[in-house]
Amino acid sequence: MDLHACTIVLTDHSKLICKTVEQSLGMIEHHGQSRINQILIDAYDGQSVHSYQNLSIEESIESLMDL
Repeated sequence: MDLHACTIVLTDHSKLICKTVEQSLGMIEHHGQSRINQILIDAYDGQSVHSYQNLSIEESIESLMDL
């Protein structure tokens, strides 16, 4: 699977939309886990987009690193 988009929702409800794994991981590191409310990952398998939104921050980081 490939990353389609990663939306990082901060605790102030602002949203950061990243298009690459590197950008996503950089934003997570920059803002820190305490300032992140949720991470939404959309991954493309070649035919359709799959959304992952109920993962912990640690699970989201692992999932991004696997893409």
